[in-house]
Amino acid sequence: MSKWMKRLAAWSWAAVLLAGSLAQAQAPTAAPARSGETPVAPPAAAARTEAAPVMQTLGIDTLATIRKRGVMRVGVITVEPMVMRGANGEFSGYSIDLMRRMAQEMDVRVEFVETRSLFMIQELLDGRFDLLATGLWVTTERAMVINFSDATASEGVFLVASKARSARRLQRADYNQPGVKIAVFSNTAQEKLAQRMFPKAQVVRVDGNELLAITQGLADAALVPTLAPAALLHRAPEQLFLPLGEQALSHTPAALGVRKGDPDFLNFLNTWLNLRRGEGWLEERAAFWARASAAR
Repeated sequence: MSKWMKRLAAWSWAAVLLAGSLAQAQAPTAAPARSGETPVAPPAAAARTEAAPVMQTLGIDTLATIRKRGVMRVGVITVEPMVMRGANGEFSGYSIDLMRRMAQEMDVRVEFVETRSLFMIQELLDGRFDLLATGLWVTTERAMVINFSDATASEGVFLVASKARSARRLQRADYNQPGVKIAVFSNTAQEKLAQRMFPKAQVVRVDGNELLAITQGLADAALVPTLAPAALLHRAPEQLFLPLGEQALSHTPAALGVRKGDPDFLNFLNTWLNLRRGEGWLEERAAFWARASAAR
């Protein structure tokens, strides 16, 4: 081997040794132990916690499907004055007005599909209808499963009570007492409001009509969101009253509900709502149905 080849081999070997030393110096090592201490191991690499994207592809374009089908299918549950059904089966109410005008401007028919509160989210996800439009209350829990449009209305949350058991309770503090039972729709803003405003009372969670809990003797009062508080008493005027009058304890937004994964449809709904809000039509319809419900 020539003198230059020997030098080149020596330099290569030195480079390998230097690289190994640098790698060892940069690697995490155990902290030197003091006398009587247990050596500390280097921290382990953080575990990967990334989740798959929440937004999943639907595989369909809802807006294009509605236009091709010629029918917009709207899921509703009856809740006055948002959605009501007459003796002839005809739907009416604030949410009904919105959907009829939207369908007219889309040049399609509208089909209202009645559902129930316990099943409405799952039936939306299953594709039984294209959207939910029933004065749907916006909640964090629901927003993790479906998408909400911009608010269609802001409903006041009112305290409704039993005349038989709560006739002398005329102040809010009277309901923040041990032994008082307040009914709320489960997993809603009303439930959190009741826990915050009436921590001493017992919160009764129901998955249906909160007022029915009062009339059946299961609760002394209930927190109910509505555009028309006076209309709440029509169901049982001899049993129910508003101890605080028409003073709202809070407000909760109502919106349209759609499946995740279709931003174009959600953008269309928000654009349409902003146009109708800008012309004052949403406010006019809300006021109309609040007056109509109070006069029933």
